[in-house]
Amino acid sequence: MKKLTSLMLSAVMLLALAFSTVTVNAQGNNMETVLASVKARVEIPAEYTEFSSSSQSEYGFVSYYFDWCSSEYNRNMNVRCYDDGTITEYSNYSFDSDGSPSIPKMSVDDAVKLAEDFVKQINPDFPYEIKVTDNGRGSLYGGDYSFGIDIYVNGILFSDGKGSINVNGNTGNIEYFRIGYIPAQFPAVENAISRAEAEKAYSDNLGLEMIYRTSSDKDGKTFAYPVYVPAYSYGRFINALTGDVTILGAYADRNYAMGMEDAASASSAMKEDGGFTEQEIRELQNIQGLISQADIEKQIRNNKILSVPKEIGIASISLNKAYNNDDYSYYVRMSGEGTNIYIYLDAKTGEILHYNRYGEDRSGDTVNRNDDAFGSLAGDKADEYKYNEENKSYERYVNGIRVSGDNAYITYRDGVLENYSISYTETDFPSLEGAMSKEEAEKVMFEAKGYEMKYITDVTKNTLSIIPVYMHESVSINPFNGKFVDYSNEEISDNDGKIEYSDLSGHYAEKYIKELAYYGVGFEGGEFRPDEKITQKDFLALLMSVHQSGIVVMRNDSEQADYVYRRSVRNNIISEEERDDSANVTREMAAVYMIRAMGAETYAKYDDIYVTPFKDVTQHKGYIALLSAMSVVSGGGDGLFNPQREITRAESAVMIYNYLTR
Repeated sequence: MKKLTSLMLSAVMLLALAFSTVTVNAQGNNMETVLASVKARVEIPAEYTEFSSSSQSEYGFVSYYFDWCSSEYNRNMNVRCYDDGTITEYSNYSFDSDGSPSIPKMSVDDAVKLAEDFVKQINPDFPYEIKVTDNGRGSLYGGDYSFGIDIYVNGILFSDGKGSINVNGNTGNIEYFRIGYIPAQFPAVENAISRAEAEKAYSDNLGLEMIYRTSSDKDGKTFAYPVYVPAYSYGRFINALTGDVTILGAYADRNYAMGMEDAASASSAMKEDGGFTEQEIRELQNIQGLISQADIEKQIRNNKILSVPKEIGIASISLNKAYNNDDYSYYVRMSGEGTNIYIYLDAKTGEILHYNRYGEDRSGDTVNRNDDAFGSLAGDKADEYKYNEENKSYERYVNGIRVSGDNAYITYRDGVLENYSISYTETDFPSLEGAMSKEEAEKVMFEAKGYEMKYITDVTKNTLSIIPVYMHESVSINPFNGKFVDYSNEEISDNDGKIEYSDLSGHYAEKYIKELAYYGVGFEGGEFRPDEKITQKDFLALLMSVHQSGIVVMRNDSEQADYVYRRSVRNNIISEEERDDSANVTREMAAVYMIRAMGAETYAKYDDIYVTPFKDVTQHKGYIALLSAMSVVSGGGDGLFNPQREITRAESAVMIYNYLTR
């Protein structure tokens, strides 16, 4: 963890230095004052005897980096601060975790209080309001609580000031702290336009547009769907003081880089008996229908748009297959006389998908539009593309709306084609009949996502300034039902991934179930159904959500059940022969599954060496004895364990909670 943190901080420092205009000597006149100020607020452990420093000036603001570490260089503390004394980064990691999952000893409320106190202590004279925010999700590993930090100036959120703070819930140490503070001037907003005026300005000048997105289903098949998104996704806002469109300097002259999917190499191997599998036969049949390498070379040399010199030879030709379908492409590399050419072509049609040429000395201006060349290279596909002067690219349109990601790029210099690429998704595009209007979609956005004034930073010609603008959250709206969707066209839940229940009030296990939910262990669907018997599938999913984060159960679909069982078999919690999705779990088998999940079965399986406090335990003694010793399970007070009694969902949660707080 320490090494990773040091590398991350070093990367941040190098990135910042790359953009700085002046480098300042680390032993500058003000460093002594700043270092003394830092040491007055941050306790440096005595064993941190090694010290180093550096500094930089960026946009006229001087900042310092201080690093203390032990003589063995295995522990360190890092601090970054501006020359006004404001500490913006701090790290000092401890290493007390044994690597197994557990609920921290400190409650989340106590951890939040500790974080708030630290924020005040480290910058007692901070000029703006700071709030520590809990996102409602914790981690079972490392004992860390990670909270967000928001900065408010004049009662308005500073969007680029967001930060974070990590509290070790077992030791109480603050391990990491970062804020996006900049010692710059924040404009007053007393004369800002109203939200209603900003909404109108947004609709008139920016607004939403309907596009087609493409994604893949669980079988890997590509599908398209329409969605409303911001017409200008990058760096455009309504200025809260003028009502005009503000284009951030970093995006004012933005050209979009060409992209191209990596293709996986195709291979077919004969079986030892000389026969072929069904997949191998299909592969061979596919390859037989491809253009030959000789014809590919002839096609390249005869293409007048490419104008490949005769002296340029073929260095290599390789055949590639896409990872999720039967699309094949040739990758051709040509070189000679200081010229290098790389070409990707569709191996079935010969269409050029990507072309890059470099090495020759040309000094003319770059031209990004050539409709004749594009029409020749793209063929019939060119009719679906329109040139976008701002993005310097050709964009594909189907049913009158843009297809996100389907772009073509051309670069000419001195009349020579240097670069060409095209993306074209082969799939069906659904009809737009019944879709809501742009105005209706914007109303949905304004009502649900809000449109608030925030401060943002802008950098133009190495000058940084703060601007108040109106901003909304990320938006993707289904045009048929007005729901917000993700990149797979799945509806986004309003609870931001949190697990909440409506059927726990007054239940004896309420505290335990809710705390597990904070760490992502539980059931989705809004109900826990605590007194129902738990099935094998759901019990295993609870266990796996502890050891393999991201599994939330009660979806009741076969896809997730298969995933849970695959992971359970892989982790030796259950064998394939033991699978019985709907079978209820007994107390005895719950103990067995948990010991296996802990990786302790090697020691638990020797029944003869264990003594349990329960008179009715005759099998799996080691499993139950170990969990009893850890206070994970207990009897009924009558000396009995009742191993064959089926457990409820609430009892399962309490059992897992006991394991995580042992």
